Amino acid sequence: MQKKVLIVDDDIANIKYLSTVLRENGFEPIDAQDGVEGLQKAEAENPDVIVLDVMMPRKTGFGMFKSLKKNESLSGIPVIMLTSIQKIIEDGRSGAGDDPTFEEVKDHFLDKMEKVVDHHRGKSDSDKDRPEVFMDKPIDPDEFIKAVSGLAGVA
Repeated sequence: MQKKVLIVDDDIANIKYLSTVLRENGFEPIDAQDGVEGLQKAEAENPDVIVLDVMMPRKTGFGMFKSLKKNESLSGIPVIMLTSIQKIIEDGRSGAGDDPTFEEVKDHFLDKMEKVVDHHRGKSDSDKDRPEVFMDKPIDPDEFIKAVSGLAGVA
């Protein structure tokens, strides 16, 4: 029996890419396009692994992750969190602006984003409630399958 992997991402191209990689490696992909639909599918399908994008409409990946951990029947499902936030942070920090007020707000926002990402990557003091794996986009297919296989208990 194939292991089920729920992919929750608002980018259809990313869902298709990851689904293809999963199918080619013997997994059954299930998809959802936001955190609300993702929670519904997680409850209905009971996947072996959940792959979450961070930035999504209606319910972000962080929001869905918190909801998963509060739900007794879903809290044990391992999670891989995907993001391009690191690139956004790096691009934002390297961008030059003429308005010092905007720069202060931008830096404050980027600092907050970086703290949230660092927490979920395991770079903060608290080990509670973090995804098992955090991957930056673009996703390397071999690294992705290695992570999914390990979390799904596939040798």
